[in-house]
Amino acid sequence: MTEVRLEPMTEDEYKPWRAEAEAHYARSAVASGQSEQDAARAAADTYARLLPGEFDTPGNHFWYAYDGDRRVGFLWIKVDHSTAFVHNVAVEAGLRRRGYGRAIMLAAERWCHDNGLTRMSLHVFAHNTGARALYEQLGFAETGRNMAKAL
Repeated sequence: MTEVRLEPMTEDEYKPWRAEAEAHYARSAVASGQSEQDAARAAADTYARLLPGEFDTPGNHFWYAYDGDRRVGFLWIKVDHSTAFVHNVAVEAGLRRRGYGRAIMLAAERWCHDNGLTRMSLHVFAHNTGARALYEQLGFAETGRNMAKAL
């Protein structure tokens, strides 16, 4: 099984990551049925709300994941009391379907355990069937469901 190590992002690394993460969120919202304009606005509003202090927003942790010297992905979680909420996790585009997503999530679980956290939660877009299957395999259970209808 693949293992990765999590290395905290620096503030300089955070800046380009933040721009790409927001753009990725907007693309996922478009894939879920929002217009490009609405998705871009929603992504900007969401990131502004979640990270009002940007890199220094309390409770937020940002890592790059490495396999040896190769960067394979990233992870962003927010800790609130005893729960870690996975806001964003991804594997580099050319390295997907090789076990790195699972490895990053397992590294996150170890970090949570080591830091006394007792619960992990996350949101996944419904169209992302690969991620949904992975999270279910890792023991995540659905706790709610958003639904929409295009008019």
